[in-house]
Amino acid sequence: MTVDLEHRCASPEEACALVAAVAPDDPAYVAVSVEGATIRVRVRAGSAASARATFEDLLAGFAVAERTHRGATVPR
Repeated sequence: MTVDLEHRCASPEEACALVAAVAPDDPAYVAVSVEGATIRVRVRAGSAASARATFEDLLAGFAVAERTHRGATVPR
């Protein structure tokens, strides 16, 4: 099973920051790329349950990185 996901970020800088934040957690069966402000993720899994677990982990990491990045760049 192969599952693709695209996420549009606020800027190319944000996209790169989010990918860098989750990169250490990417196993070999996950491919992540950035094109402009768009993050593309491809997961290859042996089952739907495995794909779901991988995406849950990845999306949780992206959510934390996104909140952290946006919080760090908001003018005060």
